[in-house]
Amino acid sequence: MSTPVPEFRSNQYEFTDEQNKTISHLADAMGTVAMLIKLLGLAFLVFFGLQLYRAILSGGNYEAAAGLGAGTLVCLSIGFWTSGAAHSFRRIVETKNEDIWHLMNALESLQNMYGLLRSIIILSLVLIVVGLALTGYAIMSKSG
Repeated sequence: MSTPVPEFRSNQYEFTDEQNKTISHLADAMGTVAMLIKLLGLAFLVFFGLQLYRAILSGGNYEAAAGLGAGTLVCLSIGFWTSGAAHSFRRIVETKNEDIWHLMNALESLQNMYGLLRSIIILSLVLIVVGLALTGYAIMSKSG
């Protein structure tokens, strides 16, 4: 007769059932948002392909294709990072003795996503300022 194996115990923090319920709802919501953003990214990809084909046929005007390509990359990046974070949050609920490890994984995914968003927003603001400056210069050149 074999002796029962004691359950593995770790010194790691384990979330309570109520906390797991909250984390589970968050993981579900993030998973849904991730799926929708990926679908949006795929739609942008289709429009990017069509616009690129049109630009190639007409011999120029790649601006719209570039914008759609950028939108595709942003949506797919955010979608996959959100999906990864949602998966890590889900693993907090499903596993034992690994809560902190999965929490840190989820937080790292979110940190990467927000770092990307910060960079995109800063670049967009810089491009807006440059665009406004060029427009102002063009207006001043015509009137002067």
